[in-house]
Amino acid sequence: MGRLQDKVCLITGAAGGQGQVAVDIFLKEGARVLASDRDASGRDALAASLARHPDRLHYVAADVTRSADLDTIVAAAVERFGRIDVLFNNHGAMVGSPILETTEAELDLVLNVNVRASFLLAQKVARQMVAQGGGGSIIHNSSVGGLVGFPDMAAYGASKAGVAQLARSMANDLRQWGIRVNAVAPGAIDTPMPHKYLQKFPNRDEIWRAMEQAHLVGRLGRPEEVIWLVVFLASDEASFMNGAVVTVDGGYSAV
Repeated sequence: MGRLQDKVCLITGAAGGQGQVAVDIFLKEGARVLASDRDASGRDALAASLARHPDRLHYVAADVTRSADLDTIVAAAVERFGRIDVLFNNHGAMVGSPILETTEAELDLVLNVNVRASFLLAQKVARQMVAQGGGGSIIHNSSVGGLVGFPDMAAYGASKAGVAQLARSMANDLRQWGIRVNAVAPGAIDTPMPHKYLQKFPNRDEIWRAMEQAHLVGRLGRPEEVIWLVVFLASDEASFMNGAVVTVDGGYSAV
């Protein structure tokens, strides 16, 4: 029996580096997974997992910035698996620009993807959980950048701080239905996202080394080091965890 045995779990951003790891680990822990990312190419990224687990993994292409697509995600999970027990809001957008150079479009991007979409999808899932009789676990993907000040990332930091506060506030609002809401706050994780972000810098190797040394463990995190925390929060083992924002940051926030 896995730690998520037969729980129906919805994972967004499922085709990304951390998302693929989340799908694989959730499946290994016995979950039934509705995986979603923004376009059909995500199906290709998850092809091996879909082939191994055709009865326990279903993929839906959806743009989380569109409310109608969020409805599609929730409806697909219920139609395929009958209910929703866990939501992992894993989608995210990163913008790194000095405050005086940040554009309105960049600000809109991180707020729409990181905050608005997380709020609306969690709200829709919570309504489904209430209709099922209550209970369930919602996990938001915040960042240590929402807890401490990263240079040149004010828009991103503001959005991730919003995600952290969303978890605390939702936990209060949903307590009467037994729905737990928590957030994880990772440090820098070695996925394609930070590599893509650094492409615009000529001294990206130097910046990468500085990012490593900013963490007390002297390196970036691995996706599975975040996902095992998410699995715990999703499981019944975390029944006393509610409204928490848990860092998994290699000691970054301790400096």
